[in-house]
Amino acid sequence: MYKQLHLKLTGILLVFTILLVACSQTPATTSQQSADGVQSGAVTEENSSADSTTKTVESDHSSRDIPAKPERIVSINMEDILLSLEVPLVLATPIGRQDYLNEQLKAQGVPVEPISESVNFEAVVSSNPDLIIANASLDSKILEQLDKIAPTISYDRRNWQESIVQIAEALDIEDKAEQILQKNKDQVSEAQQRIVDITKTKPTAAFLRLEEKDMRLFFSSIPSTPFPGSSYVGAGYEMGFTPDSLVTKLEAENPERMNANISVELLPEIQADYLFIVSISSDGSDEALQKTKDELSEIQQLQVWKSLPAVQSGHVYVLNAKNWLIDGPVAESLKRNEMLEVLGLSAQ
Repeated sequence: MYKQLHLKLTGILLVFTILLVACSQTPATTSQQSADGVQSGAVTEENSSADSTTKTVESDHSSRDIPAKPERIVSINMEDILLSLEVPLVLATPIGRQDYLNEQLKAQGVPVEPISESVNFEAVVSSNPDLIIANASLDSKILEQLDKIAPTISYDRRNWQESIVQIAEALDIEDKAEQILQKNKDQVSEAQQRIVDITKTKPTAAFLRLEEKDMRLFFSSIPSTPFPGSSYVGAGYEMGFTPDSLVTKLEAENPERMNANISVELLPEIQADYLFIVSISSDGSDEALQKTKDELSEIQQLQVWKSLPAVQSGHVYVLNAKNWLIDGPVAESLKRNEMLEVLGLSAQ
């Protein structure tokens, strides 16, 4: 009798266990009906949707979860790259008066709030962004404040060729970045062909910025960065000029910098065949250009200046800093065109 009772109890427990396992494997939403009588997988779909609405992205400062498909992007001093990628911008914040993209931004209905002493955080909040893409050179405290407004990722604008690929990967538009890089390569090749009659003898060049009694000699690149054209004037050398020996020397001594301050006493060491003077102000105004020319006129009276090879051969040219003190695919194109124009060649 006890044996039969034990068998019955064992059987009941076995059936109960099977039922529990079966219930645990049944999706909670399998039989759930929606209001219109159609079966709904709401919980599963919501979980799946949540998984696909964000993605983890690595940027210069950290790893960050961002919207998988951002629709309202704020640019913090990254306008050149982001305009080229045709992302949905709702606010642009260029540095100071570097306004070479302002007309294009306004034509697309993108408000412009230039950075002066700091970022206009009120404007950023008002634009209601779902993603902020910032220049990695900004102060970490500014980046932290931006991240409180919306997920913020930052990249090195100076190395725009690398950053544009990283941003495109973050936004799933890699093809667009490839097209931009290819277009840039094609434009470089075309410019090199247009200037070949000048560069075929491998002339040396130097880019000098005059700044109220202060002279800066720009380097052809920044040795500590991966791209040879990563200095402001890299595009000029990329067209076929060879850096002057003084440029090469100072560049090697200052691998983290893009220029070096030089004195009048150091001028005789500039033996470049071509000398390009970058105007004093980044706003590119007529007043700034005139100020540069006035400074240049003073220096031109010095015997040490008159003895320079580029001066004696008549190969001194003034460039507009508005295009040259910035980085990005649009800026690079503008630099090449201006180089061609001052050298008496047709622009691209």
